[in-house]
Amino acid sequence: MTRLTITFVLLLLTVEQTTFACDCDYQGDFLTVAPKTDFIALVKVTKYLTYKDINGKQTPMSMEVEVIDIYKGQETRKTVTVWGDNGMLCRPYLSQFETTKYYVIAFYKCSDGGHQNPKDTDYSISNCGDYWLNADMKSQYATGVVGEKKKEILLATLKEKLKTK
Repeated sequence: MTRLTITFVLLLLTVEQTTFACDCDYQGDFLTVAPKTDFIALVKVTKYLTYKDINGKQTPMSMEVEVIDIYKGQETRKTVTVWGDNGMLCRPYLSQFETTKYYVIAFYKCSDGGHQNPKDTDYSISNCGDYWLNADMKSQYATGVVGEKKKEILLATLKEKLKTK
């Protein structure tokens, strides 16, 4: 009976963890997934805005990014708020985006997704594919999983490719 109880408790704990975890299939490289999003931009991460304690560590929940160049979509604001994963969403943890660094990111309009204060004008990033690239402003290259077998691309070439998709 004790073994049965322990097995049952372990099963319940396992089911509870998988219920709240993100589960999505890989949707593809940047040039495959980005055209399907609402907004694509070259951005600079300026600061983290809100945090949540996850496993004893203060994890950024939202960040402010400065819009440097728009590759797709409409945005008039110089800075926008981006919401990340809170432990149960299919979004990246924002701690992997370093402040003062540049990225090309494909954004979706934000739904609340378990966060308390997102606005309709805020954005989120999917974690179900390669939705962002690192950008080097000196070399003018973006690096990451750009396309099939492609790991880097000139920023100007990337912008042009996204215009035609």
